[in-house]
Amino acid sequence: MNNNHKLTYIVLVLIILLGSYIILLGSYIPYLFYSGSYIPYELDYQINTMIKNHDTKQMRAVSSDKRIYSFLVHLNKKDSCKNTSDYQGGSKNIYWYGTEIKGKAIGVDMKKENSIYWKVDKLYFTKK
Repeated sequence: MNNNHKLTYIVLVLIILLGSYIILLGSYIPYLFYSGSYIPYELDYQINTMIKNHDTKQMRAVSSDKRIYSFLVHLNKKDSCKNTSDYQGGSKNIYWYGTEIKGKAIGVDMKKENSIYWKVDKLYFTKK
């Protein structure tokens, strides 16, 4: 085997290894976004940011009724989500979760926006 063949062989092996790595990485990335921790993390982050920024426009958009909207508007900017549940059910594009804000049980519908991003769609009171 001469040097040109050795170089071609090495390059071919590197291309195969790189391709395999990309395929394996590609199959791992969706797992990160559908794992049990990504969506609840996103839920907490979005709600806590809305409360901290006192974003009344977003509060109105995600409130299922006037009671939950009034509750959200009157929260202190330091209030936040606690004890967020795991996936509780739902459909292909809407997942249900529960969380607690200032001692109140809140139901949260998370809506699938695209293949990796979920956003808070609706907030409503539930029973503990």
